[in-house]
Amino acid sequence: SASDRSSADIGIVCTHKGEVRPFLKRLDRTRSYSEKKMNVRGGFLGESTRIALVEAGEGFAAHRAATELLIAEHRPSWILSVGFSSSLSEEIQPGDLVIANEISDTHVNTLPVKCSIPARKRIHVGKLIVADTHPVTPAEKQSLRERFPGLAADTGSLAVAQVCQERTIRFMALRVAVDSIEEEIPEQAASMIFHPTSRAMGSALGTLFKGLRKIAVMNQWRERSNKAASNLDRFVTGIIEQIANSIERQRLN
Repeated sequence: SASDRSSADIGIVCTHKGEVRPFLKRLDRTRSYSEKKMNVRGGFLGESTRIALVEAGEGFAAHRAATELLIAEHRPSWILSVGFSSSLSEEIQPGDLVIANEISDTHVNTLPVKCSIPARKRIHVGKLIVADTHPVTPAEKQSLRERFPGLAADTGSLAVAQVCQERTIRFMALRVAVDSIEEEIPEQAASMIFHPTSRAMGSALGTLFKGLRKIAVMNQWRERSNKAASNLDRFVTGIIEQIANSIERQRLN
């Protein structure tokens, strides 16, 4: 039926395509459409695991709307919030993965998240902090950590978690750090990593023509974000395969 063709086993919410580009290359039999300024992509991972992915755009409200759209249109059993984050701990280095067992924001909201995955080398389990904007300077990151201790910061995972809790849908938040807590991300590089709208990309491209040193800096951060996306892809793929096996066992029972 048409309903069966639109349904998904696992839904993914991200901010923009750059966070999931390597993962999207894994999908087969892909389709896409746009709705309410959000891009929705669907496809198969392997032979039978159906994936629906929404690029929410920036902000808490956008991530909430994307999650509601994903549920209404595709009815996934699981939803994953994935994407880039800013480190808030000396433990979290560029390219490290953070799995949330709790998510808090800067407005006294907090939500525990069930997580059965153990921490190991370069994979950390702990609290995510959802900020109104990504902290990009050492001072901003230190200030955020002092007020709201956590491993890393993003701007949308709590919105996804809240909708999943309301709808009784299983949820995970998986983030990859693009920086260390001691580093400053230059303004144009931050636009490229966290806010890749056409306006932000135009600003970044304008910077490229202002000098060789800035070109080199931008290229370094571009490589950094590409590597982070690849690390996220490998981990998310492994998690999805585990979830898919669990879903299949439930179907057989």
